[in-house]
Amino acid sequence: MLKKRFRILWLSRNGIDITQYNFSFSQICLIFSLLFIVFLTIGAVIIGATTTFFHSYKVAALENDREKLQHELLSMKEKVSNINQRLAQLEDTGDDLRVVANLSAIDNDIRQVGVGGPSYYSELDFLNYPDEISETAMEIRLDLDKLERSLQLEKNNLTEIALKLQERQDYFDHLPSICPVVNGKITERFGYRIHPITNKPQIHKGVDISGRIGTKVLASAGGTVVKVRRKYKPNVSYGKEVVIDHGNGFQTRYAHLNQILVKPGQRVKRWDTIGEVGETGATTGPHLHYEVIVNEDLKNPEYYIMN
Repeated sequence: MLKKRFRILWLSRNGIDITQYNFSFSQICLIFSLLFIVFLTIGAVIIGATTTFFHSYKVAALENDREKLQHELLSMKEKVSNINQRLAQLEDTGDDLRVVANLSAIDNDIRQVGVGGPSYYSELDFLNYPDEISETAMEIRLDLDKLERSLQLEKNNLTEIALKLQERQDYFDHLPSICPVVNGKITERFGYRIHPITNKPQIHKGVDISGRIGTKVLASAGGTVVKVRRKYKPNVSYGKEVVIDHGNGFQTRYAHLNQILVKPGQRVKRWDTIGEVGETGATTGPHLHYEVIVNEDLKNPEYYIMN
């Protein structure tokens, strides 16, 4: 009775012929099972084919990306190499500047700043980086690390050179080096002479430079005014005088001045006007008495007049 419940009637187009198919319950189950298996198999084939296609596409895309990445890494490595070459030129310039600044050359071991060049790379365990891209990236990282250290070293080097050159510039800025009276001529030299007033042998502690009263007297170098004497006794000593401390043990004295245009503690530069030529103190006529004192010892000022 159960078998009769499952029938399929096929009606032809003309509506006359009728075909009847009878199926038992077990047959129906078998048919649906077969259909399920067929659809499952087709679905699996489709999914497998789709998966294989996308996997192949993804692999191809990854390979393409790897090639681009490797190309970019090699290009980056070339740029790092060019920067290293330019850095080497900068190091050569730095070495030349160290000679100018009277500094000792930087040792090659210090130049390596802890990274030993090609021999250093040969000691690396690249077994941990079997992939070509990983190896290239590692080499670039090490190159950049060395480059960073080298740049820091050169920065410190240039800073040291700049400080040394500035120190030398400051030294020369404060070194007496010009005649304090423009176009003035030395009329009395340094050393023993017959004093024009006492007519006795006496050491002349500086040089006398000719000039009309009122002629400008210039600072022979930068420094600080440490002495100003405006009060004096006629025909005695230096008269009106100024003493400038230039540092590094150098001092200069400007005596027999007519007027003094600076005050104690004032900072002056080379070529600054500090007074006027006069004839105050022990003098037989208008002139500037000029002394150079180095570490409290009198020196011949002519050795320090370069103009």
